[in-house]
Amino acid sequence: MASSVLVDQPQFETPARRTVLVIDDDPRNRSLVRAYLGHLYDVREAADAASGLHAVEEGPVDLVLLDVMMPGTSGYEVCRWIKARPSTELLPVILLTALGEQDDRTTGLEAGADDFLTKPVERRELLLRVAAFLRLREQQALILRQMEELVELSALKDDLVSLIVHDLRNPLSSVFGILHLVGHELTDPSLRADLDLALQSAMRLRDTLDDLLQVRLLEERRLPLERQLAAVRDVVGDAVRSVEGAARDRGVDLKVASGPDLLVPMDRRLVRRALENLMVNAVKYSPSGGHVDVGWRRLDRDLELSVSDRGAGIPPMVREQLFQKFGAVAAHKANQRRGYGLGLYQVRLVADAHGGSVLAGDRAGGGTTFSVVLPLAQGGAG
Repeated sequence: MASSVLVDQPQFETPARRTVLVIDDDPRNRSLVRAYLGHLYDVREAADAASGLHAVEEGPVDLVLLDVMMPGTSGYEVCRWIKARPSTELLPVILLTALGEQDDRTTGLEAGADDFLTKPVERRELLLRVAAFLRLREQQALILRQMEELVELSALKDDLVSLIVHDLRNPLSSVFGILHLVGHELTDPSLRADLDLALQSAMRLRDTLDDLLQVRLLEERRLPLERQLAAVRDVVGDAVRSVEGAARDRGVDLKVASGPDLLVPMDRRLVRRALENLMVNAVKYSPSGGHVDVGWRRLDRDLELSVSDRGAGIPPMVREQLFQKFGAVAAHKANQRRGYGLGLYQVRLVADAHGGSVLAGDRAGGGTTFSVVLPLAQGGAG
């Protein structure tokens, strides 16, 4: 007789014995579940809601088989309690019920139940359902461990980046000093042009290092905004002047549209850098001989800063990736954009810190317009 049970028994691979908690006021039901599952799992029993909740708190429990109709506190309430706790919200709960009405199942789903079994429980179905949910439980545990490892690796990476940036800034300052000293002594125009290129490259490297530091501090909300009333015209002008050299090298003209005279509370340095990143991106993807338009306007209680180019358009389905960290724009054609880096991500972080937003859209006649929207009155996250 025993051998026939083993032949009929579904085969399950369980690397370690898992714990199944049965909460049911009927001892016969608990004994039946133990008989079905005891050779595969550690089966714990609770005769009422209070002892069942205590068992869940004590742990470890990998799955709960929960009777719905119990005196006092119902199985629905126990399920809600389990699913409401952060430490047990992923704990699988299978309701055991003699009720077959759809309303009863709907109530169970609203309580957070993962599945249902109808009494009297059929042995093979019980074994299959329990095995399936325990496999899911193991996969969830694996995913959580991997996420924890990723968080640790990300923190380690950020620490390493900060260390590298700190170590690079000092020798870069020396390079700037030496280049400036050499510049005072140069009279040959061709050598002077070479020196100017070296200075531009050093400045781009400095800006990249600054972006790395700003991004991390903005992510952690450890970079306090130095808000002050700033003339938008002056901020835009400063940003344009810093990018003019790179635009000239690519044969791209920067055109600034005249906007209203506005004084806006902002961290001038961060907003200027965000505009520079947008302009560098626009110049990079503009055809030689083309132009990039920079402007601003008032939108009710907001300021909109815009940078528009005539480069390849950006498919709508990938625009959301633009402002993600190391976001990449997948190209569907050879002339469409591909981009990796922190520039546009930094733009989004700056906008978020000011309580604003960023967006990218099609430009009439071809190209893309990038916009940064900032509140005219002080507020937001900073």
